[in-house]
Amino acid sequence: MGFTQGAELNLHEPGAVRALLDVALALGWQPEERRAMEVTGWPLLEAVAAVHAGDVG
Repeated sequence: MGFTQGAELNLHEPGAVRALLDVALALGWQPEERRAMEVTGWPLLEAVAAVHAGDVG
């Protein structure tokens, strides 16, 4: 996944999916809530790519 300019994220790389989950959790996602919902990861891409690249602690 990626933007035409800037961040990109290869979901096949180790830690990429973990970074996606970490950012979603930091933004308030609560997996223990058992209800149907649709979530798109596209708005998280830039933050996830930065975390995965080590640009954010």
